[in-house]
Amino acid sequence: MRVGLNMRHLEIFQQVTQHGGFNRAAAHLHIAQSALSRHVQQLEADLGVALFERSGRGVQLTPAGEILAQRVDSLLRQFRQTRDELVSKADIPQGELAIGLPPSMQGIATRLLAEYRKAHPDVAMTVKVSTSIELREWLLSGAVDVAIFGILEPETVLESYPFQRDQVYALGAAGSELTGQAIDMRAFAKLPLILTSRPNSMRLLVDHAAQRLNLSLDIVMDVNSIPLLIDLVGTGLGYTALPSSAVLQLQDDERFTCSPLKQMSYSWTISNSRERPLSAAGRRFRSMVLDLAGDRDIVHALPDRAIV
Repeated sequence: MRVGLNMRHLEIFQQVTQHGGFNRAAAHLHIAQSALSRHVQQLEADLGVALFERSGRGVQLTPAGEILAQRVDSLLRQFRQTRDELVSKADIPQGELAIGLPPSMQGIATRLLAEYRKAHPDVAMTVKVSTSIELREWLLSGAVDVAIFGILEPETVLESYPFQRDQVYALGAAGSELTGQAIDMRAFAKLPLILTSRPNSMRLLVDHAAQRLNLSLDIVMDVNSIPLLIDLVGTGLGYTALPSSAVLQLQDDERFTCSPLKQMSYSWTISNSRERPLSAAGRRFRSMVLDLAGDRDIVHALPDRAIV
């Protein structure tokens, strides 16, 4: 009998055993349970044995599944070491590349992705847009290969390269208290605030700044959707804080005005998991992102004035 082992199938099996079931593993990997089940079924077909006993109460490992569970970490480590050695020898971008982006970077990303596609037509790209927190989780789970998002502190599990520092702005509705002149954190804390929900990195940045000054924030609403948050601010219900890359996209929207927040900036990084070294395609994408940091046609600096 000829047995073929697929690395992705083994990774799925590993996650099911670690999380104690199909539902939790699917949620952790951000894939449908039906897709996860197909991976496991294919692995069982490849091996010619049942790995799980399925019942109405859930799933349990079979004796064969117990053996594989004991050895899957070692098998995957050997797979990855071999893959990494092969990848390090290849300098031609090709294959697949999954990229994670935050909503506020979509303007920059359009040109970046177009230029990358033109330069490397043999790379099949998948682009996913979400919050910094979810992008980080996708990196760790392998759902994306590389992602752009904000990091407040370095993380040992990620290989991160800072490439842009954004001024943070207070955003309010047109005709509000914001005049376009810079305001400090003490003035911002007194405003009725609509902020992103924790643990969003922008929310953590604002919280940390308030804590350093021993300030209490007047938070009237937590929102986990950036588009909804912006719409709520536009109605005059409150104010928020956003990096300049996000505020820039609103410069022609007459509903808003903004003011720079003194001594408040937000750092963007391009990151990948240290457990999954980048392919040549990923390394080239990272290089293009780092190169754009000095390209003023792509990265725009907002003037210190109100949006009118």
